[in-house]
Amino acid sequence: MTTAYCGRCGQKAAKRFVWHDLRKETWDRLRLFELPAVRTLGKLVVRPGTVARDYVMGRRTTWMHPLKLLVATVAVLVLLLATNQYFSVYAGVDRDGVVKRMAAQVLAYSNWSFSLGIVAIIVAAAIVFPRRLGYNLVEVAVLAIYCQSIVLAFTSVNLLPTLIWRDPAFILAHKAASQIYVPILKTVIVVVAYRQFFLLSWRTDWPRLVLAGIMVAAVNWTLLRIYAWAILWLVSR
Repeated sequence: MTTAYCGRCGQKAAKRFVWHDLRKETWDRLRLFELPAVRTLGKLVVRPGTVARDYVMGRRTTWMHPLKLLVATVAVLVLLLATNQYFSVYAGVDRDGVVKRMAAQVLAYSNWSFSLGIVAIIVAAAIVFPRRLGYNLVEVAVLAIYCQSIVLAFTSVNLLPTLIWRDPAFILAHKAASQIYVPILKTVIVVVAYRQFFLLSWRTDWPRLVLAGIMVAAVNWTLLRIYAWAILWLVSR
């Protein structure tokens, strides 16, 4: 070794193991959040399409891997939902326990439900912006996963007040309000990401961007209804 890194495989020059190295390497393997995650989430807030485009075009070390970021945001959201028991407060009386069983199934299959938005983003992009800039389906999927990650991060932030105020009336009001502004914000995030990723202009390409946003909302709504029907079928069978 004449340099700090191997010129063949890229591994950093290593020394013999001591206890400090074992602790450090264990932490490096197990930690969920790290500097790239914070940097990626921070940039995604304002430039989701730019981050996805950078990653697709080869800037891989700067940004966190999209799937790793998605797993992290899903884990945080599931933890929040389990902690604040968001699905345990309902409007009305549940005498037969069906709603409670449905809530348990929603949490059990949450990873799938949180991924439905990815499908909606890919479908809308494939229809409205087919093969624009030569992107293939996998590269569009990178955009979709990054968008869904920032959506899940926002959803987690939106749930934080329910960790402080546990009053059922507040939680019901929070649910009602969230059903209005959360879908709107999700659609706005995706539309902004489309514009940045596909290098579009608000002035000339706004009709296609609006169409793409409507299509994302429609496909996501349809998939959620299918998911809800499947949960109901699992509970009632």
